[in-house]
Amino acid sequence: MISNIQQNQSFYPFIITLTMTKKITSIVLAAGKGTRMNSTLPKPLHSVAGKPMLTHIIENINAANINDIIVVINNDSNDLKNYLNKNHPDVRTSVQENQNGTGDAVKSVFNNYDLSDSDGVVVIFGDTPLLKLETIQKLSDFSLKNDLTIMVFEAENPKGYGRIILKDGKLHSIIEEIDTTEENKNIKLCNGGVMAFKNNDLKKLLGLLKNNNPKKEFVLSDMVEVINDQGGSSEYIQCEELEIFGVDTKIGLAKAEKEFQNRLRKKFMSEGVTLLDPESVFFQSDTVIEENVIIQNNVFFGKNVHLKSGVTVRSFSYVEEAIIHENATIGPFSRLRGNVSIGMDCKIGNFVEVKNSILDKDVKASHLSYLGDSQIEENSNIGAGTITCNYDGVNKNKTHIGKNTFIGSNTSLVAPVEIGDDAHIGAGSVITKNVEKESLVLTRAPLKTVSNWAKKFLGNN
Repeated sequence: MISNIQQNQSFYPFIITLTMTKKITSIVLAAGKGTRMNSTLPKPLHSVAGKPMLTHIIENINAANINDIIVVINNDSNDLKNYLNKNHPDVRTSVQENQNGTGDAVKSVFNNYDLSDSDGVVVIFGDTPLLKLETIQKLSDFSLKNDLTIMVFEAENPKGYGRIILKDGKLHSIIEEIDTTEENKNIKLCNGGVMAFKNNDLKKLLGLLKNNNPKKEFVLSDMVEVINDQGGSSEYIQCEELEIFGVDTKIGLAKAEKEFQNRLRKKFMSEGVTLLDPESVFFQSDTVIEENVIIQNNVFFGKNVHLKSGVTVRSFSYVEEAIIHENATIGPFSRLRGNVSIGMDCKIGNFVEVKNSILDKDVKASHLSYLGDSQIEENSNIGAGTITCNYDGVNKNKTHIGKNTFIGSNTSLVAPVEIGDDAHIGAGSVITKNVEKESLVLTRAPLKTVSNWAKKFLGNN
């Protein structure tokens, strides 16, 4: 066969093209009201590791090479729809008019869109941010092999979950908790809810679902029996229980956050990052850390942080929207925020805040300073108590500090202002005008001494 393909060069590209044109559609169920979150924010937009749960799911679906995504929303999901339009414009939405179950949600997609060109359909819940990329990839692959593939997990305590019923080792049905009997209630193999379908007239098969249950809902898990009754092939694949954990409350959100943070900590440590107390360090999903970085205890990273090789972040520091270059030291008790660049070998010490500023190589601000809207060139020293007075009540203004400058302690730099290269500012100065290079500037009141003041003040002769 291989030799025949090699002989017919026009046939071999056809084989590749045919394989590559398989189309998978992913349906993300996000039409629930999420009332137990007790929040005006739609449940799928609550963040885990700094990113909305729905975005975690969409990005993983895209990473699994599934580019056709449809999110099922309800009639009141304007905020959710606006978010998708702004952040994921390629994602389509489908309105489920009435919340009549997961099966009804998927049926609504087929009623709203023609999916006849899709070879497979993967159904995922919009509140499962812990679902791994490799699991989604498996579902995608199996959607082209079986009429139905479901995701299952083993639970030590299966109470509350649908149980997987097998016959002769094959998937037979799913029994919901309310329908379990003494015979099957202790089954530990449970339904994860996530499913994949080969699109063999799937719309027609969905029409066979019935709502013979106390809630009168069309339940997607009943598709196991529907497809088996029609002589189709059904299979299951197993994942970790936490992967399909659905966030329904703020308590559940905290549980998902904890698991996601643990994954990030293990990832960074496996890549050469030293965490002295991993459980006290918090990352975002977009945090980038290179090897040989040391992070001490009680450190929080906000969005858009990049730590380059050799950086040390000391205890009780807060860093967001910052790039920290090689071998710089941050903290303890430092705060970096809002478009910050810290150069190589810099030292940002205790109780120093840096905001919207660029510090070049080997700048030192060791303690008790505020540097906002500033550019500080290499090898400059910022004394304790230095403040860039960047806000005049209306506008933010810039401070530019040149190379090799020395800013004395307790100095106020009233922006806009420029300090030239090699200039020295005396301690306790208030600088309101530009300072020439290589100059010394002082704004210090003359020292006045009153002799014998204590005796006079206390009334002692």
